[in-house]
Amino acid sequence: MASPRVKPLPSELEIQRGLALGEFRAWFQPKFVIRTGQLAGAEALVRWEHPARGVLLPEDFLAAVLAYDLIDDMFKQLLEQGLSLLGILRRQQVPLELAFNLHASQLLGAGLVAHIQWALGRHGFSGSVLRFELAENGLLNSAPAVQENLLRLRVLGCGLSIDDFANGFSSLKLLCQLPFNQLKLDGGFVRHNPTMIKSTRALANALGMSLVIEGISTAPIRDGVLALGCELGQGFYLARPMAGHHLLPWLEAHGAGLSKF
Repeated sequence: MASPRVKPLPSELEIQRGLALGEFRAWFQPKFVIRTGQLAGAEALVRWEHPARGVLLPEDFLAAVLAYDLIDDMFKQLLEQGLSLLGILRRQQVPLELAFNLHASQLLGAGLVAHIQWALGRHGFSGSVLRFELAENGLLNSAPAVQENLLRLRVLGCGLSIDDFANGFSSLKLLCQLPFNQLKLDGGFVRHNPTMIKSTRALANALGMSLVIEGISTAPIRDGVLALGCELGQGFYLARPMAGHHLLPWLEAHGAGLSKF
């Protein structure tokens, strides 16, 4: 069998051009209270709206963005887009928590947290409108500076989520020490290991954290998650990621936060 073709990573110059032209855009995937369909927030997901290759997913460019040390530049653009969207929603009296993904390496210095604080102040928001999600495996053996900056984000009022939970976290002690207040677990465990969902839900409750089940892609997964007592979820079955100019009419069509699925 022929081996699958590996897509070449974009060049540093191409990514710099895309950043300069504003081609990296935040798309938003709603999160829900599963039982009622009430909107519980949204996650900002980066898309590269490439002029020649169309809309590219992170798997097509994120490794290159990290390799060229352009991840902070990209994040700052997404944060600005997200805060501008929240400003529009504020004028419409629609509250919304936005979640952004961070790589642990971005918190090795204090600069990014300072920028987040500055951006919040410029838009007139408290930190409670933002949540930051960090992949579990990036937190293993995290440097003291990373832990200090996580604490600074919590002091600002921002929420913190451990993404892809159960994919390698080896220290319960470290989990208790880090200032996170939410876990995210893949809905695929409903089919393959429902005990993992039950135990993670119990752990989250014991630590005073909320639990989000992501990857809810079908009605049976949604029903299984509900049967296990989980409250918050996101996934293609509930709502797909959408550009900001699509999110606004979507919110209007769903009663500014109420959805039925």
